Amino acid sequence: MGKFVTIHSFKGGTGKSYLSANLATIYALQGKRVCLIDLDFRAPTQHVVFEPKGIKRWVNDVLNGTAKVEECLVDCSSKVENKGTLHVGFADFSTEAIRDMISKGRKWETEALHRILSMRKELLENLKYDIVIADTSPGIQYSSINAVVAADVAIVVSTLDDSDIHGTTKMIGELYEVFQKKTVVIINKAIGGADFMDIDKSKIVEELQSKYKEAVIGLLPCYCEVGRMKRASIFAYNYPKHPFTEALRVIAAKIDLI
Repeated sequence: MGKFVTIHSFKGGTGKSYLSANLATIYALQGKRVCLIDLDFRAPTQHVVFEPKGIKRWVNDVLNGTAKVEECLVDCSSKVENKGTLHVGFADFSTEAIRDMISKGRKWETEALHRILSMRKELLENLKYDIVIADTSPGIQYSSINAVVAADVAIVVSTLDDSDIHGTTKMIGELYEVFQKKTVVIINKAIGGADFMDIDKSKIVEELQSKYKEAVIGLLPCYCEVGRMKRASIFAYNYPKHPFTEALRVIAAKIDLI
């Protein structure tokens, strides 16, 4: 059976959503059957990356109990030249929908957890995806917690900002350990790409692992060309030989082994 991977962060601006899209792309380019689900209802962005046409149902509808998960999936395999299967479920990015999701109460969130668990089962057991990647809202939101509960593997994306490290450490200790999830950390925007080869990366990873008490499976430098690229252009597809893409492939391989 396939694997449900949740990608989360303590705060926004870590590059979590773009990493989700690029990892999904890398897996699809390997010929795998991939599903990317946008569960970042507060600031959905996957529609900007994939530019879908004619969306009829949203992931919001699935969690509201008014649609089946297969009804919200859009075939984006053309983004990877149909070398693999890449289906994406998009979150409604309208202001009204974002406001509605923010206002949901505890009762709805409890029902949504059951629907996420049902969605996970449908995607992995019946639709038989090799990997499902769930991009979540940053912070300790109910929707994010629900996605973590459903995950086989939880990936936390952090930067080297002191407040991010502190918040991520606290979040892992108080949230992830409660659910006893297989948890790993990716450090993004770590240091300028030009300086990356000159630093002792193993020492940084060792120090961070001692703080997070979880494995750090990737240390991604901050490349200007990644930041300059338009969001609708997926970096891993357009620059397959770039060190950033190669580092993501290593991360993808490590996720496979978890």
